[in-house]
Amino acid sequence: MKRVVIVTGASSGLGEAVARQLAAEKVQLILVARRKSALEKVAADLKVTYGVNVLAIPGDVSDPGLAVKAVHAGNEELGRIDGLVNNAGILDPMGKVDQVDPAAWKYNLEVNLLGPFYFMREAMATLRKFRGRVVNVSSGAGVTPMDSWSGYCSSKAGLIHLSRVIALDEPHVVTVSFRPGVVDTEMQDFIRREGSGRMSGERLTYFENLKKEGKLLPPQVPAKAVAWLVLKAPRGLSGDFVPFDDPRIGSLDE
Repeated sequence: MKRVVIVTGASSGLGEAVARQLAAEKVQLILVARRKSALEKVAADLKVTYGVNVLAIPGDVSDPGLAVKAVHAGNEELGRIDGLVNNAGILDPMGKVDQVDPAAWKYNLEVNLLGPFYFMREAMATLRKFRGRVVNVSSGAGVTPMDSWSGYCSSKAGLIHLSRVIALDEPHVVTVSFRPGVVDTEMQDFIRREGSGRMSGERLTYFENLKKEGKLLPPQVPAKAVAWLVLKAPRGLSGDFVPFDDPRIGSLDE
């Protein structure tokens, strides 16, 4: 039976690139994202291009009911779930701690940390049964503090540590957190567009120069690493925070 993987945040950027990489490997997909029309467009294209089953489940990962719906669809319509890529994430709010909206700060954690928790919790029984894998997309900001990003840094640090705990709790499921590098996505657009006055000028200039100098990674580069991890990561990697260029990451062709 063909493998089945859930990918959140799959309507654009890294999530879409991961979905395309997996579809090229003939993996059946359950794609999740907030933007219904964009998500359905990606799903339809993957079906036609790669001839694989793709289910589009629109919604916000901060809603625990969405995880229930996605996992149920995988089990009932595709018969199994072999992998989970928790990629959906947001950066906002930016600003010093006494300047940000508490509701927005709370929502950041609901998307970036609780969302992966909901999906892992709901999918774990099936992942355990099929000796599956989980890739939680975190960030270098989870280990290196970034000014004005208190919510994002905290949530991504929490996701790294949550992954380590799940790896201990679930010896039959390989669980890793992933460091994608600085990727040319909508989040980088947001930083350049909204960062002025909300983060230090030095930090904003750094991100602006990455774009100007062509140093942002195309999403396809870390997507290959994510696809390998969710399909082939060995038990020895479970619990690790794995960068996209980790030499332990192999090729999908091997």
